[in-house]
Amino acid sequence: MRRTLAVLAAAIIVASCTGTGSPAPSATTGGSTSPAAWDPNTISGPVVLSGWQSSPAEGNALTQTLLGFQSTYPKIKVDYQPLAGDYPTVMATKFASGDVPDLFYVDASYAGTWIDQGYLAPLDDYISKSGFDTSKFFPGYASIFKGKDGKWYGFPKDGNTIGLAYNTAIVKDPPKTMADLITLAQSLKGTNGLKAPLCLNPGLDRGLAFLYAQGGSLLSDDGKTETIDSAASKTAVQWYLDLFKDGLGMTASDMGDGWCGDSLGKKNAAMIFEGGWLDPAMVSTYPDVKYAWAVMPTGSSGSPVTISYTVSYSIGSQAKNKDEAFVLLTYLAGKDGMTKWTEGGVALPARSDVPTPQGKDVLVSESSYAKPGSGFMPGYNDVQKAFQDAFTAQIQNKTFDAGPVVSATATAVTKALSQ
Repeated sequence: MRRTLAVLAAAIIVASCTGTGSPAPSATTGGSTSPAAWDPNTISGPVVLSGWQSSPAEGNALTQTLLGFQSTYPKIKVDYQPLAGDYPTVMATKFASGDVPDLFYVDASYAGTWIDQGYLAPLDDYISKSGFDTSKFFPGYASIFKGKDGKWYGFPKDGNTIGLAYNTAIVKDPPKTMADLITLAQSLKGTNGLKAPLCLNPGLDRGLAFLYAQGGSLLSDDGKTETIDSAASKTAVQWYLDLFKDGLGMTASDMGDGWCGDSLGKKNAAMIFEGGWLDPAMVSTYPDVKYAWAVMPTGSSGSPVTISYTVSYSIGSQAKNKDEAFVLLTYLAGKDGMTKWTEGGVALPARSDVPTPQGKDVLVSESSYAKPGSGFMPGYNDVQKAFQDAFTAQIQNKTFDAGPVVSATATAVTKALSQ
C-alpha cells in the first residue's frame, strides 16, 4: 500500500497541497460559486482525501481512479492521506480539532450518527447547481447517506451484497428457495467430510438476511417502532435457530475456523453466506477450491431479498476546500470514477449504470433489491450485540429457543429508538 501511494504521490500530488492552501477565487470555501457559473473545469486548488488504510489491490485501484481524475480535472490536486489506527476514533479527534479532510470515507454503520452530530456537509445545493444525477445509485446503498431532513450527506463509493457461495464439487445445483436450502443441507449432512453443510453467523450481520427472507423484520416501515417481537419475526428467528439445532449449520468458530471463508476453503462447510470480499481471500488462500456464487435463496416472504453494506465519500462540514471536494466526489461516485474503481473487482458498483466487474454478476444482480445491513437505525451496534449474545447463548446451551433472543433484541431496539 505504501509503495502504491508513493507512485500516486509522484504522479498527482504536489507536496504543498495539504488542504491548507488558498483556493482559487472561483472555489471559495463553502462552495460559493453561483448556480449559473458552476463549471467543474474552472475549479482549481487542493483537496485532501482520507480513508482507512486498505489492501494492496484496493490501493492500486484507488491509484488508477485518482489518476483518471487528475487527467480529467488537472487544476485540482489531490492529497490522499490514509489514516492509520481505529478510523472512527481518529476521525473523532479531527472533528474535535477542526482539522478534517475535505473528502473522506464514512461507513454506513456510523453515517447517521455523524450526520446528526453535524460533521458532514449537506450536498443538496451542490447537487442542484451542478445537475449531478443521483438517480443511478441503488436505493439500498444511497438511502443510508440521507439525513432525517431528507438531504444528501454523501454518495456511496461502492457496496457489497450477501450471497450464497458454494463448493461446486459438492453442490451441483444451488438452492433457489429456503425450502430447497434445507432439503439440500439435509442431504449433505454427514457426507463429504463436512462438519456441517452450512457455515452460519450467529449475528444479524448475516442473520438479518434470513430474517427478511422468512418474512421477519426489526423495525416498522416508518422505522419508529420495533417489530422483532411480531409473530412473523419470532417464527423467522426460530427458523434460523433451528438450522443450528438440526445440525445443518454451525458457526465458523465451532468448526475451528476464523470465519466462514475458511470453512469453505477447508471444506468444513459446503455453503456459506458472504460478500465479494470472499473472492480475493479464496484466490490467495484456497486457490484449489472451486466455488461459485448464487443469489440469496427466496424465503417464505415470497420475494427475493438480501442485505448490503456500503461506504460513502462525504464532505466535512468543516472542510476548507468544499468546491474541490465536490468535484472529486462527483467523479469518484460518478459513472467514470466508479467504473475505474470497481473494474478490478475490489467491490461492487453502487450505481446501476456502471459495468459489472468480471465474476460479480450474481452479487451485483442482488443490488436492486438488497436492504441495508447497517446504518438504517440509531444504536444498531447495541442491537446487534444483544441479538448475537442471546443467539450464541442459545446455541452454546443447546436450548435453541427464539424467545430470549427476540426479547433481548426487542429491548435493545426500543432503547435505541428512544434515545
